[in-house]
Amino acid sequence: MLFLAVFCGFLAENQREHMVEHQREKQYMKSMLVDLNADTAQISSLLTFRIQRIMQLDTLMMLLKSPQLKENTSIFYFNAVVSQFNVKFLPHNGALSQLKNAGGLRLIRKGNVADSILHYDTRAQEIVDFENWERQRLADLTAYNVVVDASVIEQNSIYTYPDWPYIYQRDRGNSPLLSYDRHDLDQLYNRFQLQKRMHSVVISDLHGLNKTIVRLIHLLDKEYHLE
Repeated sequence: MLFLAVFCGFLAENQREHMVEHQREKQYMKSMLVDLNADTAQISSLLTFRIQRIMQLDTLMMLLKSPQLKENTSIFYFNAVVSQFNVKFLPHNGALSQLKNAGGLRLIRKGNVADSILHYDTRAQEIVDFENWERQRLADLTAYNVVVDASVIEQNSIYTYPDWPYIYQRDRGNSPLLSYDRHDLDQLYNRFQLQKRMHSVVISDLHGLNKTIVRLIHLLDKEYHLE
């Protein structure tokens, strides 16, 4: 009888532990759902941002090959300034980080869910890694500084910090570039074209990640009946 009582107590304790872990697992999934929805909103904003940057770079490349460049430097300067700003993808991974700190994904009992989360994490990290490489690849501003006159940018900048660093207003005239040498313009064209290709890679990757997130959201809803 004593053995039976101890055994039943063990079963009851084991059942309680399973119930607690199940509740923790579901709570993590709820938190992850919040993170995933935040990611989709961020991706939508980043896609719009990078598509705008490509349009600006297209304008710059067209002007660099145009015989009317000197008559359109106001447009050139405006796009040369705003096209250099970039925004990185920052995954909302609070819930996933907590899961990893809690002992990896062992709390996730459903294998298909664990695999899908790992796939999302891998794709998100690939974008983060590429954007870090993108930043390093574009760190050399030599071609830019040979052509773009910083004094023109300064004359048309309104500094509004701390609310906003500064606002660049389009030049009212057509201030000259530092150089119209064909080699210098071609080197700057190459830089802008490289930027465009990198934007295109990230846009494609963000689209792919967004599809992965949407599938993962549907899977979490199906497996855990989250609201």
